[in-house]
Amino acid sequence: MASLKEMGTRKEYFNIDPRKLQIRDGWNSRDFSDPANIAHVEDLAKSIAENGVKEPLKVYLEGDVPYVTNGECRYRAVMLCLERGIDIKAVPVLSEDKSGNEADRLFTQFISNSGKPFGPIENARLFKRLIDMGWQQNDVAKKTGFSGGRISQLLELLRLPNVLQKFITEGKASASMVLSVWKKHNEDTALAVAELSGAVATAEADGRKRAMPKDTEGNGEGGGKETKEKRNSLKAHIKAMVEKAYAEERIEDSEDMVTMSISEGDWAELMQMIDY
Repeated sequence: MASLKEMGTRKEYFNIDPRKLQIRDGWNSRDFSDPANIAHVEDLAKSIAENGVKEPLKVYLEGDVPYVTNGECRYRAVMLCLERGIDIKAVPVLSEDKSGNEADRLFTQFISNSGKPFGPIENARLFKRLIDMGWQQNDVAKKTGFSGGRISQLLELLRLPNVLQKFITEGKASASMVLSVWKKHNEDTALAVAELSGAVATAEADGRKRAMPKDTEGNGEGGGKETKEKRNSLKAHIKAMVEKAYAEERIEDSEDMVTMSISEGDWAELMQMIDY
């Protein structure tokens, strides 16, 4: 009978006192002032207090200091436990590839993110850092699985004033909706905030936490030119996705069901197009 050792390789991890680990300021693209991320760390802390850290954190050594490159939410949750008097003597840690550079670690931050997915602006910050390091936008798209158009859209979010970015990070409106309203008002922040706040209020009155384009002023449900163009654009986008899936044999057509597999990036782009 074959053993697991014969079937593959084993990755050893180290148990390290979490107090020895360090976080480099500004390294993580995640926004830890985001209420959703604060709640996520709190939930992790409760789980770790009961069950410990199950998935190893990734670190790299700089001198004698181990810096966390993947798993900052778990690290923060552990430190929260320590602050509350829960004695955690060690956490499992994996070493990053010694030959890796900062770009490699940034891509790992995105690709190996096994916890709460990055939000649109968090992704945008990460991609901007890679582009500032000399990476071409198309190469970033290939490495992440996002389309070039999706990368461009995300990067554009960084132009939004902080007050508008908060509508996105707090889950009050989609990134595409906020960007659309801002542009509609010729990038006048005050007018955009007024319209989006009204849309949020309309959504809340309707029992929804997230505003939709139909909640904005003067949007209407008629078949205007803008609505028709958006519908045609979505139709063309879905058609292209299906054609690509057929070409790459990612469609299974059984007797009673058709299943199409798409990348996480394509799925995110589609969700943005329908303001989901």
